[in-house]
Amino acid sequence: MAAPPCHRATDVALRVAVPRDAAGDLHAGVRSKLEGRDGVDVERVDVVDLRPRLNDLTVDVDASVRLAPDVGVADLTDVVGVSEARSRERAATDRDR
Repeated sequence: MAAPPCHRATDVALRVAVPRDAAGDLHAGVRSKLEGRDGVDVERVDVVDLRPRLNDLTVDVDASVRLAPDVGVADLTDVVGVSEARSRERAATDRDR
């Protein structure tokens, strides 16, 4: 589903715990967690690091998301399993121009 035009495009770096029994692959697990938060639409997820733990997989990801006006990057840590969230410099794309 396309994000409303009022949503702003943002690149973020995240640390996310994905359950080992999550449906799909790591990308789908991260996407599922983030899209569970109102006001967040995920465009792209790139896994940059993986650390297996007993019950889950901790992954560092670079993601492109669209956030509602009332949602900040720091609000992403309200999502269960997201322990770090920070902004990254966004690369311009044809879609943003």
